[in-house]
Amino acid sequence: MKAVILSYLKEAMDYAEAGIKPPKDESEVELPDELVDALDSDPELAEAFRSLTPGRRKSYAINLNSAKNPRNANITHCQIST
Repeated sequence: MKAVILSYLKEAMDYAEAGIKPPKDESEVELPDELVDALDSDPELAEAFRSLTPGRRKSYAINLNSAKNPRNANITHCQIST
């Protein structure tokens, strides 16, 4: 097991020395309907949401999409701080 880990570390160090970086994940997360509706109806919320970093927007979308109960995805309880 130790040999495998050392092999992976050497490979990673070789990539770093060569300047090779992994490709960035540019995929977009689908916004839940509740969020789209809230953004459409509240320009201030839409502006605040757009001013977030792409990672924060993705995080909000993932968290809202993962709500098992639709009441837990209630956008009116969300606070977006910029």
